[in-house]
Parts: sequence; C-alpha cells; structure tokens
Amino acid sequence: MELAHLKITKGTGKLANMLSLNTNTASNEFCKAMNSSPNAKVICTTCYSMKALRTYRKNCATAWQHNSDQLSQPLEDWQLPRLNSVYFRFSSHGELINETHAVNLFRICEVNPRTTFSLFTKRHKIIYKALKTHKLPDNLILIYSNPIKDRVMNKPPKMFHKVFNVTASQHRSDNCTGNSCFSCLKCYSLDSDSVIVELEK
Repeated sequence: MELAHLKITKGTGKLANMLSLNTNTASNEFCKAMNSSPNAKVICTTCYSMKALRTYRKNCATAWQHNSDQLSQPLEDWQLPRLNSVYFRFSSHGELINETHAVNLFRICEVNPRTTFSLFTKRHKIIYKALKTHKLPDNLILIYSNPIKDRVMNKPPKMFHKVFNVTASQHRSDNCTGNSCFSCLKCYSLDSDSVIVELEK
C-alpha cells in the first residue's frame, strides 16, 4: 500500500513565514515521559506543544500523527517532499521517534540541496546511531535542545552545530529575541552563535 504524502505546517508566532515538518508530541513516548518528569527544571514539563495540541492546535493532531507514522518507518524516494523554501525547520512540534525518523530527515535534506534545514532535538543518541549509517547532510544544522532550564550549556554536544538553552530569568548570555525566527536566522546559519539562550515565555 502506498503511503500518503507528509503534511507540511505553516508556522505561527515567532515561526511565522517558516515552514516545518512536525510530528505528534502527544503520542511520542519520549515526550510523554519528559512531560511527566517530577523535576520542574525539565523544560518539557511545561511543553508548549502538549498545551497547543490540547487547545489552539488541536486540529493539527491528525496530520502530525500521520507524519509520526510515516517518518518512523523507511520512506520511498517519491515520498520525500520537494520544497521551494530557503529555510525549513524540522520538529517545531514533536521530537525524533527513532533512528529511521532521523535518517528520513537526512534524506529530505539530500533531495532539497538548496534549502537550509534546522533540526532541534534532545535525542542526541538517536542522531549518533543514524550517523553510523548515514552521512550528515551539508544543508542540515543540528541544534541540541537543552532539556534543563537555567543550566546553560556553553558548547554543543559532539556532532551538533549549536545548543539551544532556556532560562527562567534574564541571563547575561540571552541572544534570542523570541520574536521572529525568519528575521533572526541564528538557527539557520553556521556563521552565527553556536550557543543560543532564550528567556522562557
């Protein structure tokens, strides 16, 4: 049986004018475990995506679950979306599900060499597994999403280009305005800061 095409999302808020490929946070076992952590410093305990899927993004759950189902298994070449975007974000909602998911994202980068992609993830071990069998695309910027609030990491983990930190109060290193990703583009350029700090909203 042929699988349907992946569903692309048009961003809102700070992601306005940015397209993204999302998955269903609410069905991701990793996300559910992090969201229910007893440690209040874990950023996922106040997950914006979980909240959105219960409220103003409720209508996206079906499309994002479709993406979760597709991306967690190997895709045929024809199923990889061809994009007409300069910049594109993976996982503005959702998280890597498994190694196959990561490899599928790498392959999407390969068939869209003129697009710069960013992938935010906390699941560095999945990335390391995927990189054992697949080369990191030149047009993909890997961003480690620090899961702990107020513990600013001063350099990205191995193989990652950047690290994204969140603080609960103003930090001397704050350099993310949180206003418009499309006009900032720190996360879409290798020539900009490798350590990004945003004040929690």
